[in-house]
Amino acid sequence: MTKLEDSFFHRNWWLFYTALFLLIGLLVYAILWNPNNKITVLEQQLKDCNTAGLIGTSENIVNCDARVQSGGQGNTQTQHLLGKKPGKIVLQYDMKTIPDEIEVFYDGQLVLSTNGLVSGTGQLEWGYKGESGKPDYCIVKISAPTPDTAWEYIVNCPF
Repeated sequence: MTKLEDSFFHRNWWLFYTALFLLIGLLVYAILWNPNNKITVLEQQLKDCNTAGLIGTSENIVNCDARVQSGGQGNTQTQHLLGKKPGKIVLQYDMKTIPDEIEVFYDGQLVLSTNGLVSGTGQLEWGYKGESGKPDYCIVKISAPTPDTAWEYIVNCPF
């Protein structure tokens, strides 16, 4: 049984090529694998999602010039699409009689705030640059600590 035709390697020649391709694949993966690059990509993704302590993406996405009404007690986040046109952004709000707080985040930075709990009507303004490579949205966070609260606001499109 020492004939060439009866040997294990002769009968299973395809295993050699399978193992060779697997080893080459592992070698290429090991050469191209760069854990620091993956960490950088993950950090950038977290930065895109992180808005000064708010981790995750906004559940509500609306266009600018859309009215947003009371989400009730607790924190409500809404992402407002602004487009690429630069201009002044005006956020008009009506916090009714029970005080709530508004914070607006753009590119991970706080750009507008009522600086605490407020009631009644008012507006906040900020200059939006609409730069290429920057986000074309902002996130509005409403903090409503009191039960039975009601509020509404509108983020006007840049003009």
